[in-house]
Amino acid sequence: MPARCFAVLALLALSVLLFVPCPAPAEVASPVAAPIARLNQALLDLMKSGGHEPARSRLQRFLPLMQEIFDLDTALRVVAAPYFDKATEAEQHQALDAFTRRSAAQYVDRFNSYEGQTIDIVGERPGTRGTMLVDTDLRKPGKSPVRLTYVLRQEGSGWKILDVLAKGTISQIASQRADFQSSLRNGGLQGLTRDLNAKAEQLLNRS
Repeated sequence: MPARCFAVLALLALSVLLFVPCPAPAEVASPVAAPIARLNQALLDLMKSGGHEPARSRLQRFLPLMQEIFDLDTALRVVAAPYFDKATEAEQHQALDAFTRRSAAQYVDRFNSYEGQTIDIVGERPGTRGTMLVDTDLRKPGKSPVRLTYVLRQEGSGWKILDVLAKGTISQIASQRADFQSSLRNGGLQGLTRDLNAKAEQLLNRS
């Protein structure tokens, strides 16, 4: 091939490459929504591994993330008031461990099969008392989307999940406070710890 023709073809190929559109960069979650983006991915991973990985193994993978992005200490102080503040420091630590394990076990139990679901962040807005609300939609093919709204509070330079609102209105903290009252009245914080550990085991054994 003559050198001139080769040069013309090379220039033509280069011009084509220069005008090939680059893929758009992936959308980056805002600092407020970043914990929710991480949670959504972890929940999808839980669903996809549900049919072939033991529940306890899935729990161990999920627990560190839950401890990192959820404000479990504040949530437990609210749902177990006033018993939490009256307990010893050791009893408080034991209760927090049990509350964390039971909460993680619930996610492992609920998100245990994958049928093409997606979880999308659809918006964020200010809440009360300095909180922020992040709305998500859980979509399953052929079904109406399920709205979950996360209530986040700032902790240092980041944000942590304090509460989850089912259908955008039903507070998980309020539901837990009602559910825990019998255990607290009958056995104090130690009674709640015992019941939370038992519930976690029940969930893991059936998942």
